[in-house]
Order: sequence, then C-alpha cells, then structure tokens
Amino acid sequence: MPAGVEDPHPAILAAAMAGRHGEAAAVAAAWEHDALRRHGPRSMEAVHWTEVRADLARLAGEPARSCELWLAAAEARLGLGQRRDDPDVEGAVDRAHHQWEQIGDSGRARALGPLLIATRRRVPGRRPGALAALTRRMG
Repeated sequence: MPAGVEDPHPAILAAAMAGRHGEAAAVAAAWEHDALRRHGPRSMEAVHWTEVRADLARLAGEPARSCELWLAAAEARLGLGQRRDDPDVEGAVDRAHHQWEQIGDSGRARALGPLLIATRRRVPGRRPGALAALTRRMG
C-alpha cells in the first residue's frame, strides 16, 4: 500500500471512470488483500472491498462478475450476523439481481441463476415480486 494514503477510493474511482478498469481493479484488489491480511476474511473490511470490486466490475461492463461479487458480499454480510432485512444486505442482493439482469450471455446467466434465486429466497428485499420475476425469467 502506498505510504500515507488514507482513502484510496477517489483514485480507484477516477481510474475506473477514465476507462482504466484493470488499474482500478488491481488497486482495489491490493487494498482487499491488505484488509484480508489485517482483519481476516470474515471482517467488514474484507466485505467492503468485495463490494468495491463488485461496483468496479459493473463500471467495467462485466455484469456477471459484478453479480458474483455482490452475491459473495451478501453471503459474507449474512455470515457476519447481519439480518436479512438490513439495508446493506438487501442492497447487495438487489445489486446482484440487477447485474444478473444485465448479463448478455444466457449460459452465464443460467449458471448464476440458481445461486441468485437461493439468495433472493433468504433475502427477499423490499420490492414485491422480485423473487417471482426472477424464477419466471429462469423458466
């Protein structure tokens, strides 16, 4: 980590917005690695960096990867004892669902669908009908 850097988020976002997605992802991954080393995989710090990487994948036009990472973040938050109606848990599942809907590769969407459905069953969210719409779309 660069000495003296207190908040890497502005630089990461600037790189992503400038189209330097690989650079942004690499910096976020380095910070995530540091969080894992310092705080462990079952920490809010590690979850935070998973969510940053999920958003970077969205910005890079990688909805399947973003969906996977948002699902991992939701599972991690639940594993840390957050309630299924916690806004951060619901937000992670809603973002995963939204990214899943953006996946252009039907095979990839079908592969992620069962995990998303299982997670949506645990975390229905505040949008009525989200689970039903998801199961209909999976057909």
